Amino acid sequence: MSDSTDKDNKAAALTYNGRKTPIISALGEDKQARAIVKLAEENKVPIYQDEDLVRILSQFEVGQPVPPELYEWVARVLAFAFFVKDQVPEGFSPSATRSAYQRVRDAYGKPDITP
Repeated sequence: MSDSTDKDNKAAALTYNGRKTPIISALGEDKQARAIVKLAEENKVPIYQDEDLVRILSQFEVGQPVPPELYEWVARVLAFAFFVKDQVPEGFSPSATRSAYQRVRDAYGKPDITP
C-alpha cells in the first residue's frame, strides 16, 4: 500500500492457505484502502508496502489467483509475513526455519508491525 499522504492511495490484500496460489482478497483506493489497512492492523496482519505490486495487482479482480508472473514477487511478501508472525510455512522444517529467523533477528532485529 502507498503512504496515506500519497495522491494515489491504494491497498491490496492477499489470502494464502499454504497449498494453492495466493488469491487477491481485497483491492481498494482512498477510503477503501484505508479500511483495508485498518482491518489488517486490527487483526495483526503484517503490512508490506510495495506501491508497484499494488498497482499491478489492481489490474486484476478480487478473487483471482495471483498470476504466475508475480509468484516470486508475492513469495517475498509472504516470506515477510511468515517471518514477522514467527510462523513456519507448511512443508518447511520448523527448526531450520526458526533458526533462519533467529539469524535475521540477531543481525537486524525483529520488524515492528504495530501502527
